This record gives sequence, structure tokens and C-alpha cells, in this order.
Amino acid sequence: MRAGKANPMSETGPRLDFIIEHDGWAAIDGLQARCEVVIENALSQLEHARPGTTAVLLTDDKSVQSLNGKFRGKDKPTNVLSFPAPEIEGYPGDVALAFETCAAEAERDGKRLLDHATHLVLHGVLHLNGFDHIEEDEAEEMEALERDALKSVGISDPYNVRMEP
Repeated sequence: MRAGKANPMSETGPRLDFIIEHDGWAAIDGLQARCEVVIENALSQLEHARPGTTAVLLTDDKSVQSLNGKFRGKDKPTNVLSFPAPEIEGYPGDVALAFETCAAEAERDGKRLLDHATHLVLHGVLHLNGFDHIEEDEAEEMEALERDALKSVGISDPYNVRMEP
């Protein structure tokens, strides 16, 4: 799926079902509402956004490491994983975020965890809608859509991070 003609979303906007398994995520006020606004902004730019509810699992490194090992053959945690559902299932799929990894990245890059997590949920949802960043042109298109959607809620360019000396 690529950006193009506006895709009118339902009156209720994107549907996200947040499942919180790590207490650190519960301490981040406004994450779900902010994600809904950003994702609505991004998906409205697509010709065809996948309908249905996306489950967003807010968990820990151990759980994400297990998922990463089982489904990607990588025995390590990562910040975000996306699991697209088959089209016949009628929903986009699932996204999982690892608290410790996300918090460490936010601190390292001088970002607020709320902003970083919002970006990663958006990033995961875009993967569920056919975006990827393996090829440079695909990465540029995906990142431009992310920048635009994040800017709508005052989040600066997530790809412009401060570099540690």
C-alpha cells in the first residue's frame, strides 16, 4: 500500500486495542489517544487502509524476545514487532512494543518515551498496511508519512536524533 488519494476513515477513526502487560507503559499518560490521532492522520493518506482493530501489546523485553525468536528466528528483544493478519481475517494484525528497549532508546536519543512509543506504534501499523523500509525508496516513503503524521501532534522528526560523542 502506498500513499496516494485520501482514504476516508470511519467516523470513529482507527481502532486500537491496547493490552498493557508491563506497568511502565501504564505510567505514560495519553499514549492511546495520541496514537489514534497520529494513525488516523497517516491512514487517511492511503488509498486503501486495512479495516478492523489492531491489537497493540505493550509488554516487556522478555516477551518481545520470545516473539522475535519464535516468529523471526532472532533471539533478542527489539523495540517493535508487527504481525500482519491474513487479509481473510478482516483485521490489520498485531503490534508489540518492548518497554525496556523503547525506554532505553528514548533516553539514548533524548526523546520523550511518549513520543518514541507513539512513533513505534505508528511504524508498526504502517507495516500492517504494506509499508516496509528494506529498499531506500520504500524507507523514504514510509518515513515521510511518519514524519507528517507525527508532526500533527507536535512530535519532531524521529529520524533526526542526537548523536552521542
